[in-house]
Amino acid sequence: MAKKVVAAGLTPAWQRLLEFSRLELGRVNRAHSSQSFAAGKSVNVALAVYSLGGDVRAILPLGGANGENLRRDLEKIRLPFRDLETRAETRVCTTLVDHESGCVTELVEEAVPLSDSEWEKWDALCAEEFASGGVVVISGSLPQGVPSKKYAEMCELASRSGAQMVLDFRGEGLLECLKFRPLVVKPNRKELEATVGFALHDEARLIEAARQLNVLGARWVIVSDGPGTLLVVSSEETRRFVPREAVPQVSQEGRTIPLCPIGCGDALTGGLALALARDETIESAVAQGMEAAFKNLYQFTTCRFFA
Repeated sequence: MAKKVVAAGLTPAWQRLLEFSRLELGRVNRAHSSQSFAAGKSVNVALAVYSLGGDVRAILPLGGANGENLRRDLEKIRLPFRDLETRAETRVCTTLVDHESGCVTELVEEAVPLSDSEWEKWDALCAEEFASGGVVVISGSLPQGVPSKKYAEMCELASRSGAQMVLDFRGEGLLECLKFRPLVVKPNRKELEATVGFALHDEARLIEAARQLNVLGARWVIVSDGPGTLLVVSSEETRRFVPREAVPQVSQEGRTIPLCPIGCGDALTGGLALALARDETIESAVAQGMEAAFKNLYQFTTCRFFA
C-alpha cells in the first residue's frame, strides 16, 4: 500500500502569469492573457503528487488576501492541505511569457518571516503531520532573514516520525540537515555549487560534490541540469539519465508556444516522491519524476497534470 506524502514549505506564492506577444524592457507592455493560481515550491510538489494520483497533504503558512486566494484555489481542486494563518501577507510571484522570443521570466518576491508565536504553531503542525507521512518532502527557500537552522528543526521532526525525507533546497541549510540521513536530496547544478562552495565545470567535479553530501548523510543525491544529463549519485555508484528532448508546440493560430521551465524541478520532486511512497526503485522514481518534469514544460500552470 502506498504511503502518504507530506509536502512542507514556508514560502508558498500566489502566482500571476502574464502573456505578451512581445515583451520589451523599458516600455509599456500590454498582456494579451493573464491568470492567477496557487504556486510556490512545496505547493507545486503537492500538486504534482496529487494530480498524478498520489495521497498527499500540503502544509503551508497563508496570510492576507493573497493567502485567501491561494486557499480557495487549493480547495477548488480539492488538494488536501493544512495551513497556518499568518499576520503577514502571502507573497506574489509573477511569470512573464514572451511569445515572440520564447523567453519565460520569473519575478520572485521574498516571503515574510513568521512571528515567534507562529513559529511555535508551525512546529506543532509539522510534528503532527510528519507523523502521518511515509515520505516527507521539504522544499523551497526560507523567508528572508530566517536562520538556516529552521530547516534542521523541520528535518529533526521528520526524522523522529520515521518518515523518509526528500529535501529540495540548498546551501548551509541543506548541509545542516544531512545528519538526519535523508533518502534523497535534489539540488540542480547551480544549487549544488552554492552548497559546496566551488564551481562544477565538468561531470567529475559534479560527482565529487555530490559524494560530499553522501558522506555527510544523504543516501542519494539527484542533480538535475535542465535539458542536460541528470545524475543520481550514492556513495558507491553513479547513474545517468538523459531527459527527453522537448520541442515547442504550435498553436492553432500558427504561433509557437514557449516551453515553460518554471516548476519543472518541483514536478521532478513530486513524481519522485510519489514513486518512493509506492516503494518503487530509485531508477523508477527518477524516471517518473523526469516524465513529470517533461510534461510541466508544456503548461504555464505549474505541476497540474489532471486528465
